[in-house]
Amino acid sequence: MILNVLKLNAQNYYQAYSIHCNGHSHPWSESVFADCFTDNYQAYALQQDNTVVGLYVALFVLDEATLMDIGVDASYRGRGLSRVLMSHFLAQCKASNIHYVWLEVRASNFAAIGLYEAFGFEQIERRKGYYKTQEGQEDALMMRLALGATE
Repeated sequence: MILNVLKLNAQNYYQAYSIHCNGHSHPWSESVFADCFTDNYQAYALQQDNTVVGLYVALFVLDEATLMDIGVDASYRGRGLSRVLMSHFLAQCKASNIHYVWLEVRASNFAAIGLYEAFGFEQIERRKGYYKTQEGQEDALMMRLALGATE
């Protein structure tokens, strides 16, 4: 198994966008996804044997980063690939001298919450009814990781 992390751009994002769409009940439009290739964004795909199996998109502003999306194709989940993506993302944060990393996650997404907590993220806030669902709305958990910052 050969893993490769590939920077996404306007020419190679289609497989990653498909994973994004399949992983969300209310995915971004393709134009919103494609807008994530501007200067302040970091967007990467994870390839396994030349097949895109995961992605992440993050926004970097000053000394803070926000993880906008991270996901692994459903048929490749449970293999530790989200850890590979998260490790790459946090290495990019450290290389960019990021002090705080932010993210939000659906309160019911226990697998993602477990991943984030394993990397040291802490819940900061709960936003009631933030996400749309098929049945109505769901809470979002705001989480933060301090990378060498002092408060």
